[in-house]
Amino acid sequence: MLCPACNAFAPLTPRCVRCGGDAADEGRLDDFYGPYAPYNPIDELAMGAAGSSAQPHCRHAASCPQCGTLFTVSVPLWPL
Repeated sequence: MLCPACNAFAPLTPRCVRCGGDAADEGRLDDFYGPYAPYNPIDELAMGAAGSSAQPHCRHAASCPQCGTLFTVSVPLWPL
């Protein structure tokens, strides 16, 4: 499975959950968890819970330059 935002197949243009303005994609949320997190495979960190029937997703951090809100965005993964 591939994240379209991480692999630059599709732009991630989130809207702020607070003010509705254009927000910036700050990358995978899991990259902020520790010094070696960016080197771990995406399928170990970013997919949905094991055994879950929900569609796997990649969690991204996003920030709003207008109001300063930080929030997460779930990006559905594409099948290979």
